Amino acid sequence: MSDETVYTGARLITGQQVLDDAALVVRDGVIRQVGAAADIVGEGTMVDGTVVSLRGKTVIPAIVNPHGHIGYMRGTTSDASFYSRANVVDHLHRLAYYGISTFQSLGTDRDDTELAVRDDQRAGALGERDVAQLFTAGAGIVAPTPGDTNGGPFFAADAVHEATGPDEVRAFVRGLAEKRVDAVKFWLDSRHGTKEKLGPEIYEAVIDEAHAHGIIVAAHIYTLDEAKAVIRAGADIIAHLPRTGTDDELIALLKDNNVAVFTSMAIQRPPGEDWLDEPAFADILPHDAVETLRATIREKAPEPLFDTGAAYRGMEKTLVALADAGVRLVFSADTGLLAQIIGFAEHRELEALVAAGLSPPAALRLATEVSAELLGLADRGSLTVGKRADFVVLDENPLYDITATRRIADVYLEGTRVDREGLRKGWQQG
Repeated sequence: MSDETVYTGARLITGQQVLDDAALVVRDGVIRQVGAAADIVGEGTMVDGTVVSLRGKTVIPAIVNPHGHIGYMRGTTSDASFYSRANVVDHLHRLAYYGISTFQSLGTDRDDTELAVRDDQRAGALGERDVAQLFTAGAGIVAPTPGDTNGGPFFAADAVHEATGPDEVRAFVRGLAEKRVDAVKFWLDSRHGTKEKLGPEIYEAVIDEAHAHGIIVAAHIYTLDEAKAVIRAGADIIAHLPRTGTDDELIALLKDNNVAVFTSMAIQRPPGEDWLDEPAFADILPHDAVETLRATIREKAPEPLFDTGAAYRGMEKTLVALADAGVRLVFSADTGLLAQIIGFAEHRELEALVAAGLSPPAALRLATEVSAELLGLADRGSLTVGKRADFVVLDENPLYDITATRRIADVYLEGTRVDREGLRKGWQQG
């Protein structure tokens, strides 16, 4: 008896094309064949294995998110006191539950906890199934602000590294390289003039030293001028759209240097509160946590939880301008803080991208194939022969309504069905 499984009858959004009434053949966790169901399991065709009917469903590749922060959120609140190895692993379960196969935590590792989880996972020693694959940048780099906390994330200001000079920061980056981090992250943001920023001599040293060890560098920026500065210094990724707009010079710099721009839209989008009542969200979080977030959203409404509605509307224009210019945009949900709930934030980011003007197929491709390419993962990101069988079975078609990505029937990682019911029961009882 073969371990081959044929999933048949669904609409497949493979990455580059849409196939109706299709079949997906999986063996040993890998996609072996994709095509019309009539050709693969049609009348008179022999199938040596199991046939699973997905008629009426839509299948998309699992999501790959290269930008978030793991381990700090409990319920709907992010705090350093919640950070632990157990919480990191729980978040990997939550990501898998929502159809995210791969997640990169950017710069908020505490005491190398994420690195240890990642290394155990890659060695097959994590002892957990139904988890997303973790990538991590270890601890990121920021400028100290004398007499105050630094300009790093509010929940991890004590976990990031405060750089004091070029030589010192080079030594720190060499230490990151010894730990085999997947990226290096630094923050260049005055937080509206309240924090000190890294000087060019320091972030140039960060980029140069990381590149000497073959590691890509992501820069958190806020302004247009900051974006230009880090690109000229050699940064590979800007982790946010510039919140002060774009211009022809920035577009030329981005294209000439093939710099990736993380979308990071939803974190600044006015969130509203209707989504808090969706079963896909509310069923796995305590009622009190949901109501606390609802109260926070209402208190700020109609403004977003971070920055202003005017800044967000400018970001929407910037996103479209960069997309129209052919800039290398990459999906990013900045998961793990504010309203960016672990696993659900990725779906809110898709909604924000489409609301800003991208087509649903374009948004889905950014969140799958393009983001996998950024992480150097040739084995995932699309439903094509030879790729890992990482896919999400949806009850509805996201090409008509992108929020359909939240209405999940099943998730498969490396061809194995995620036990979503078991995970959900565990969270409801916890």
